[in-house]
This record gives sequence, C-alpha cells and structure tokens, in this order.
Amino acid sequence: MVTVTLDDIQRIIGLQLGLSTVPDDARIMDELGAESADVANVIAAVESKYGIRMKESEIARIYTPAELCEAVRRHLGQGRVRPPRQVP
Repeated sequence: MVTVTLDDIQRIIGLQLGLSTVPDDARIMDELGAESADVANVIAAVESKYGIRMKESEIARIYTPAELCEAVRRHLGQGRVRPPRQVP
C-alpha cells in the first residue's frame, strides 16, 4: 500500500508550479499563484501517481496542500493527517 504524506503532495505542487517551498496551509490559487489550469495539472498528477479519481465537487472544496493530502488519504483509506480546518 502506498502511503501519502504531506511532503509528497507539497513536492507535486512545487514541481507543477515551479516553487521550491510550498507551505502546507497556503491557499493554492490565492497564495501560491496557481491558475485553474495549474490546479487541474496538480490534480491530474496526484490522480495518476496514486491511481485515484477525484470528483469535481470534492476538488472544489480543496484549497490547501494539507486539504489535498487529506482527500488523497481518504481515497486510499488512510487516516487523517491533522484535524479539519475551522471555518469562521
């Protein structure tokens, strides 16, 4: 079984966006400068690497690398990396 770590997800995002560091709580589009095509490429890379398919409705709720990691872990039946983000 493949284990997914936050570092793995950050590495994929960094490669797709040309970034050397990717904070786990940075908003992918707002803070990392990704455009919708960049996000589609990140999702495609993640789906390919882990052999999963994510629904559009699920992708629409992912804003940070940590949230993407959690989504991948759910698909693979792995536990939580950290507690869910609190929305004010």
